[in-house]
Amino acid sequence: METLHLPLLRRTGAVLVALGLFAFAGSAIGLLPGMAYAIGLGLGPVVAGVLLWSGSLRTAQGVRWCAALLLAAGLSLLFFLPLMQPFSLTFTQLRLGQGPSWTLLAGALLGVLLLGWIVWQLGRAPIPAARAEAGQKQRDMRIPAAAGVVLVVALGAFMVAMRVGPAAQQARALAQDAVGEGYRFHITWLSRVRTGTATQVSAQVTAWNESEIRRIPVQWVAP
Repeated sequence: METLHLPLLRRTGAVLVALGLFAFAGSAIGLLPGMAYAIGLGLGPVVAGVLLWSGSLRTAQGVRWCAALLLAAGLSLLFFLPLMQPFSLTFTQLRLGQGPSWTLLAGALLGVLLLGWIVWQLGRAPIPAARAEAGQKQRDMRIPAAAGVVLVVALGAFMVAMRVGPAAQQARALAQDAVGEGYRFHITWLSRVRTGTATQVSAQVTAWNESEIRRIPVQWVAP
């Protein structure tokens, strides 16, 4: 079997191992919240990176599939995220300096670029040729790409559905009671927990006007 694919696998594997170790180090010095989170975020890339370094073509296909899904979801989220809240709230956040930080934006851009690089690197000609020579079936990368977009669309539909109906109206009314007149309201989260014969409803409501943005937690018991 030709070995032209091995440098590609090892290069990608080294990047994934470095990414996983960075997650562990970030937790150790407090950049990432919690060791459990760091283990979940870092262990997968480390294991996949080691397998890629060893020359596993099946791992290469699996990693590329996951990267394509995450890349499509990430790009879709970057596109749809501004549509998930009123434009007036977004403009107020930017005007008051409460928008996403440059660090967060840089991290998101770096993540998208890294995923794109992985999809490209593991799709270069020597790797499919090696898989074909080994008798392994090629996977259609349009499937994970479509799945990533569908996940974001489903999230958007859930967020829209969460903001309509009696529970959403009740959350806005309670938030208005808390802050008074002169604000607009946007529900960022709403959850229901059934306890016996009643339902505990909790919501996070963003209230804003021209000069400030407030986040109001509300809760009540529904029959």
